[in-house]
Amino acid sequence: MKTLVTIADPGLLELFWRPAVRDKLASFSEADFVSPGQPFDAAALAERIGDYDACITSWGSPFFSPDVLARAGKLKFIGHGAGSVASIVGDDVFDTPIVVTSANTVLGRSTAELAVSLILAGAWDHAGYAARLKRGQWSNNNRESVLGVTRRTVGIVGYGEISKQVIAMLKPFDVRLLIHSGYCPPEEAAALGAELVGLNELFERSDIVSLHNTWTPRTEGMIGAEQLSRLRDGALFVNTARGPIVQELALADELRVGRIFAALDVYASEPLPREHEWLSMDNVLCLPHIGGFHGLLKRDLCDFIVDELHRFTKGEAPIGTVTREHFRRLTPR
Repeated sequence: MKTLVTIADPGLLELFWRPAVRDKLASFSEADFVSPGQPFDAAALAERIGDYDACITSWGSPFFSPDVLARAGKLKFIGHGAGSVASIVGDDVFDTPIVVTSANTVLGRSTAELAVSLILAGAWDHAGYAARLKRGQWSNNNRESVLGVTRRTVGIVGYGEISKQVIAMLKPFDVRLLIHSGYCPPEEAAALGAELVGLNELFERSDIVSLHNTWTPRTEGMIGAEQLSRLRDGALFVNTARGPIVQELALADELRVGRIFAALDVYASEPLPREHEWLSMDNVLCLPHIGGFHGLLKRDLCDFIVDELHRFTKGEAPIGTVTREHFRRLTPR
């Protein structure tokens, strides 16, 4: 077994490939790493891939173009030490015998934890109270209250790895769950104690809406004025998915009025300009796309992939296997 690791970024190498992880891989496979800090593109990958049975990738790794796949005669496994594999493979990889897997299970937990933290921070108006405190305003116990999370109705838009973990993390808060997704079987929703509803109904009935759809041509702009206007006064909208799923002009209109709250980690255009109006609004909490930043979980991405490869070599099914059906639902970038 020979494995090529196509991660050239020195920072990622230091983060992912601790001695224990390198030793684990070396215990069952010969491993070669591309030169740190040196360019390594699809052409370079095509030249080298023919000698390898497995390839481990992450952010910045080259794409498996048709030319690369044509030269990958021995390749049986591609393991992506990150989330979506759409940046490294195309649909054509599923016409080959190559098994594709990713660490999305690990990374998804990081994003889920951020989503829940934004639900809590938004529902407790952290942004507003912090801003007012900096202006010298103290809270008024006799007149003020917050949305909070316990026993509220939470609408989950999209059903996948991240939203499943969000739902599990919210369980201690005794929330009422609504789900909008074509990929959640009714029996699974029932087991979660959730109700499957249409998109507009979800916005009408929810105190908190958390967006978890992948960004595809079908989902781009799916949240607009028709949905946002249905949120009740004081409701919270959370987005840790992708900015272009939301029509930001419509969201801006609602936020300017001050009728709803938002907690956002993603935007249609990133980075968010420092003069963006949302950064000065008390009812908006903005973060700079940090969903995958959990230190321990991020560090373990390639450790997970090494375990996946080991499972594969023993004839076991990898946990994070990506199928063609799943691939076609992924955010393309």
